[in-house]
Amino acid sequence: MTTQFSYPGVYIEEIESPVRPIAGAETSVTAFVGAALTGPWTPTAVESWADFEERFGGLWADSELSYSVYQFFLNGGSRAIVIRVGDAVAFAGVDLQNGIKLKAKAPGAAGNGLKATVTLDATDAKRYTLLISAGGTSESYDVTIDPALRSRWLDQQLATSQLVAPDTEIFDKLPDAVTDKAFADGKDGVLKPEHVLGDATKVPRTGLTALADVEIFNLLVIPAQLAEPAGTDDRDTKWAPVIDAAVRLCEERRAMLLLDPPFAWADPAKAVSGARAGMPVTGLAGRNAAVFFPRIRISNPLGGDDLEVGPAGTVAGVIARTDTRRGVWKAPAGTDDGGLLGVRSLGFRLTDQQNGDLNKLGVNCLRTFPVYGNVVWGSRTCRGGDVMSDPWKYIPVRRVALHIEESLFVGTKWVVFEPNDEPLWSSIRLNIGAFMNRLFRQGAFQGRTAKEAYFVRCDAGNNPQADIDLGIVTIDVGFQPLPPAEFVHIRIQQKRDDATVQGS
Repeated sequence: MTTQFSYPGVYIEEIESPVRPIAGAETSVTAFVGAALTGPWTPTAVESWADFEERFGGLWADSELSYSVYQFFLNGGSRAIVIRVGDAVAFAGVDLQNGIKLKAKAPGAAGNGLKATVTLDATDAKRYTLLISAGGTSESYDVTIDPALRSRWLDQQLATSQLVAPDTEIFDKLPDAVTDKAFADGKDGVLKPEHVLGDATKVPRTGLTALADVEIFNLLVIPAQLAEPAGTDDRDTKWAPVIDAAVRLCEERRAMLLLDPPFAWADPAKAVSGARAGMPVTGLAGRNAAVFFPRIRISNPLGGDDLEVGPAGTVAGVIARTDTRRGVWKAPAGTDDGGLLGVRSLGFRLTDQQNGDLNKLGVNCLRTFPVYGNVVWGSRTCRGGDVMSDPWKYIPVRRVALHIEESLFVGTKWVVFEPNDEPLWSSIRLNIGAFMNRLFRQGAFQGRTAKEAYFVRCDAGNNPQADIDLGIVTIDVGFQPLPPAEFVHIRIQQKRDDATVQGS
């Protein structure tokens, strides 16, 4: 507004600054899609493992997603978006009458194999024996309803049971006497590809389509959990539509799809032949996807033998950790930044030759080295095969571009409806230039000077009158990528006492 001068004195006018700082977008928000024990069916943000336990029931033997999320937070992840899919799981249960109900300790149809036998004590009207059997396993409990013996009530006795748990708050009444009464209504939470694909017509949306309701995600992990068939293994064929839909979504949302190795890659030789025949993601979409090999073995907090799971969730945690420590431009790999926490061993201990064969095809290998342990030893996209010579060969280069795109997409919304002329273009150059210079100073680009490292162009040269008349403003932003040092070439030469050094 114009100041009206009328009297001698001091006038103050506030002038709007042309500076509109552009904040860097988040880089490691990871979306997980898969089966969970319980919890909401809509996209839900979780920011710790304890948060996941509270909302989705924690680890579940039939949910590879739960172990992927566990590994994600263990390796440095800080924010996940969980989308629960699949058929709802149910616990098997049995009604022993008079309000006394039991349920299987673990969910699923396996609980339907449990049986309960109640024998009332002939000499003590307050006591009974509860026998739980499942195949060759059984548990027996001497239970009382005597108020003076609270430590022997049903809930206290079953506290150590590996098979069942109380499904009631009534413990001061006697159940009916029964023999081998079967548990019932246990149901497995079967996961099918169509569950993951989701349905955009439902309210709310389900599966992958539900990510349309999520403001931002940078990484996408979908554990391929399918039962191994008795005959021909067609799991990769069944899962292919999921991968296709997921990578298309990642292209639209400026995100990266992290892939577990296909089921057909059962050993290093089959992985090489499989990758040569075709990567899990082909075409230009491969720039937004990366595949890791082999699968990993982790200890099972629920007990029992080590579990073999896909590495994608663990790698997502490594990426988040590296982003925090070093920046999105640093490859999430190597002995310093690529350590795999919580991994007992790898599915295969690769040799240098096997690693080389897979690396040049664009497959990221996981390796085991003395002292360093298990590490990520590759940082290529699915367009990373040597034969392609693709500009988006490396994960950090692609992720820097996606980070810039997302940051500018959000940070330039103020431009809409502003007068499309030089004052606007100048303000755009100022603000985007400041953002790019900040990245340059942090080490995101190659180049000794800002001029060598990046450019921002928004002027009459790329905004002709025809575009102005159509309401279009064009901004060209470029940067000099900083690829990772994959190959360290050390030249060693013996020096003789009489040797001379010639300069050029």
